[in-house]
Amino acid sequence: MKKFFVTLVVVLLSVGAASAQDLESLTEAYNNAATLLNDGNKEAAVEAFQAVLTQAGALGDEGAEIATNCKGVIPDLLLSIAKGKANDKATDAAVDYFNKAVAAAAEYGNEEVAAEAKGLIPQVLLQAATTLLNAKDYAAAAAAYQKVIDVDPENGMAFLRMGMAYASAGNQDSAVAALEKAVEFGQADNAKKQLSNIFVKAAAAAQKAKDNQGALEAAQKSVEYLDNATAQKLIGITALALKQNAVAAEGFEAYLAQTPDAKDKVQITYQLATALLGAGQNDKACGYFKQIADDAQFGEAAKYQITVLKCN
Repeated sequence: MKKFFVTLVVVLLSVGAASAQDLESLTEAYNNAATLLNDGNKEAAVEAFQAVLTQAGALGDEGAEIATNCKGVIPDLLLSIAKGKANDKATDAAVDYFNKAVAAAAEYGNEEVAAEAKGLIPQVLLQAATTLLNAKDYAAAAAAYQKVIDVDPENGMAFLRMGMAYASAGNQDSAVAALEKAVEFGQADNAKKQLSNIFVKAAAAAQKAKDNQGALEAAQKSVEYLDNATAQKLIGITALALKQNAVAAEGFEAYLAQTPDAKDKVQITYQLATALLGAGQNDKACGYFKQIADDAQFGEAAKYQITVLKCN
């Protein structure tokens, strides 16, 4: 700042009296703006610097140095205000100041500030949306994540959490659409887990409503996203009920492979053997019936099948 005023004195000696008076008034206004900034009154300071910049422009070459100084200060100051608003969780105000910082930085050629401000806008919006999600305000959270996507259309995290919000709100179609976008934009693992969970829940609900076909399709969709024992068991049960024995057998086998110590292992083994029998795979059916021949609950039925099938 001292260097600036030394230079300014030289300029004042080379201009006319009227211009010198205008420049003196402009310098005073600049100093007042700087005082506001030093006192921590950033919002008032930025308004003051913007006013000084306008006045400096009216003086042409004589106000050029002060104008340059203002242009150097304003973008950084707007960015600083925006960060303060973000820290105070004043999201709308923060975004407004970030946008002002971007505009000022672009106008005055400060690429660094412009890039930083642009990058922080989606982060601030994402934080606000996640606060709503954690508070279980799912509708508001989904809308807030949309704001992130509006400024950053390939933000996979925003799509992921939007999908989670929609799923928690019971809006399956919107959840799936958002999560599919999350898969596309770098959140494949997490999004597929969420998608698999959505469809396994849908399968369980459909089975409870005695919609075996709907349950089977949903369970198969769950496995497409992420293989899991719950969905495989549902595939086995519903496919068996629909007499799709080969499909049922595959589901039961996958379930047992994933949960070798399952409490219902014997029951599922019996159902698997029954499905294999219905699919014409008698030799494999025999093998599974033999595994449970000594079980207290299913042993007699298994032994009967072993006798009928003349298992070796």
